Amino acid sequence: MLFKSKNDQESIDRAKKMYGAGINRGLAGFVSQGRKKKKQPTIEAVDEITLTTTEKIPENDYRIIGLVFGTATGEEKASAHEQAIKVLRDKAKRVGADVVVAMRFESNSSTVTAYGTAVKIVK
Repeated sequence: MLFKSKNDQESIDRAKKMYGAGINRGLAGFVSQGRKKKKQPTIEAVDEITLTTTEKIPENDYRIIGLVFGTATGEEKASAHEQAIKVLRDKAKRVGADVVVAMRFESNSSTVTAYGTAVKIVK
């Protein structure tokens, strides 16, 4: 075992001797990089509706508009998924949404449905 803990200076010094300048990559999380944590990006108004499978959008407040869904049929599931997403985005745009959160898929032998919660970012 190379490291006993992230505060084990003896192990860190030994690793620096072994790996030289590349040590910071090898010790990600063990050696302080001296960098500040990046701020999470915020959602900006864009032409295409953003889709996310998460329920929360970091660093953003939003108002729930409601459930939206898009359904597509087709032999090929991959293209049906893409078509269902396109319909979902179109419907979300029509109701004034910026983002669809908690997006999911449901399918059976002949249809694919994409659904989620349409939300408007509060600025």
